[in-house]
Amino acid sequence: MKLPVALLGFALGLATTAAAQAAEPPLPVTHIVYKLAQDGIAVRSLEAEDGAYEARVEATDGTIVKVGIDPQTAELTDAYSHARARRAHGPAPKVSAAEAIQAVAATGHWDVRAIEFERGAWEVKAGDDQGRMDKFRVDGTTGSVR
Repeated sequence: MKLPVALLGFALGLATTAAAQAAEPPLPVTHIVYKLAQDGIAVRSLEAEDGAYEARVEATDGTIVKVGIDPQTAELTDAYSHARARRAHGPAPKVSAAEAIQAVAATGHWDVRAIEFERGAWEVKAGDDQGRMDKFRVDGTTGSVR
């Protein structure tokens, strides 16, 4: 069966668009954290894992659950739906993940690769304009960077 030239061009355009979308790089960690915060989801950790993002988020009952995040859309996936919920260790941080990222960005390290709340502080791995990676601790109560 022959396709009219207009339909053939349209079909090729769709194939090119689909291929371009498949090759798109993942959204930055910062974008994912801000999107989740906008959706009312409290992030406790976020890192890249097997081509997707793995996050620990606070559920409405206070438990911490592991979820997958689509790296192109920032939508929750069922990638880690088998993970068991666990009780949070200690109170929730007063400084959000987004605020911790802003504090680290103020030091010139804006390229965030991972973030995790642990022992009262955010641990943020981020790079500067020259690509040098560093780890920072952001106090979960005051927001001060160490």
